[in-house]
Amino acid sequence: MGPAVSLSFVFSALIAIWLLSSGAAAQGSELQAQHSLRDLLIEYRCPVVDRLERIFVAGDIANDEDRLLAITVPEHPHGYVQCLVHDRGSKILCEASSGFYYDRSGEARTFRLESAAVQALGRLGFSTDDSAGNFRIDLDAGSGPDLNRIADFILNALHDGYGARATTKLRFNAPLAPVAHSRCIPVS
Repeated sequence: MGPAVSLSFVFSALIAIWLLSSGAAAQGSELQAQHSLRDLLIEYRCPVVDRLERIFVAGDIANDEDRLLAITVPEHPHGYVQCLVHDRGSKILCEASSGFYYDRSGEARTFRLESAAVQALGRLGFSTDDSAGNFRIDLDAGSGPDLNRIADFILNALHDGYGARATTKLRFNAPLAPVAHSRCIPVS
């Protein structure tokens, strides 16, 4: 009976150690993701806020297409978030790529965003129905919009949905702000 008890004790101890280590690994992974997002925000918040500011300042005097900010993750097959300022600057409509437009119109769909990425975008408030287009959300910008909050939202979507990191060379398309002001370019 002694060896059986010690084997069951050893087995129970091994299970407890495995559970603790897997919990610690999950916690470590969560911390790593938080640091990764923080680093992305540090690297890119200024260029995003700078462009948003110029788009909001232009207001309704600009064409609809000009009030767009699209940010692409080059390493992802279709990773981008694009936002359009509308309703006299009181709202901003953002779309996160679903893969719907990856193929030509009329062709069978060959690419869908991974379910974990779709869930992450859903937690941010994006629709998760990709049957007719991209994932969408229409945000209230309010008067005197909090551009840091909007930039963080966009960067969070790029991070969680498409794997953008601080080392990623994001591509910007903003007709009213094609390049960031010099205050946003790090001095080396």
